[in-house]
Amino acid sequence: MNYDLLYSLAIFFGIIGFFFILVVAACLWEKRLIEPYYQPKAGEEYTPLPLANEANKDAVKSGYVHGGIFHSGKTKIYRIRCDFWISPDNSTLVVVSSGTVAKIVANGISFYSWTEDGRILCTTNEIGEQDISGVEEQITWSKLKFRALAKKHDQRLETTEVTPFSADSPLANYFEIGRVIANAMVARKYAYFIDDEETIWRHSLKGALAFYFITVWIRPLRRLFRSLGLVRD
Repeated sequence: MNYDLLYSLAIFFGIIGFFFILVVAACLWEKRLIEPYYQPKAGEEYTPLPLANEANKDAVKSGYVHGGIFHSGKTKIYRIRCDFWISPDNSTLVVVSSGTVAKIVANGISFYSWTEDGRILCTTNEIGEQDISGVEEQITWSKLKFRALAKKHDQRLETTEVTPFSADSPLANYFEIGRVIANAMVARKYAYFIDDEETIWRHSLKGALAFYFITVWIRPLRRLFRSLGLVRD
């Protein structure tokens, strides 16, 4: 009997089991807010991290209009600053985020557009936040920066009719996206609301399991196949 092989397999499956329990438990425990941001007082804004600062400068150079600075209001472990941007033609809402979660550095850029038939197109470089609602068509390019992501997103819009966002209220646009996603999650029994106003939700066990398999296995494999030229988005 090859004990070295058995030992290696035990470690391998132990690691998989650990991350399975960790991800599912986190999904079941974490409260998700439809309106998770607040506007800080003047002078109290978090300083953007270098990658976010670069993205904000690229947004200005690309003609995007700044829609405000907001902080994550989830819990005290989140120290995240988000800069909201609107494209010159109002077809795209962009969120540039940076900061720390439990002192772990986090950076992200996400482009959103709303199609006329009700779909939400998201082009992002964030790996951790994966949508499973069925209404958001998310493509992740983990290594791309602002301009490259903008190009990828614009290519998706070339054959798609979109509903323009309101340039006056980018945060309201983002909250509406969050509400549509939350309602879709509840409808699919992936989540449930925990307050009467239906502004806070949690994953159900079904949703937590779906999130695990889609986030940890299905979408990473798809990204790998795409990088090898075997899949096109």
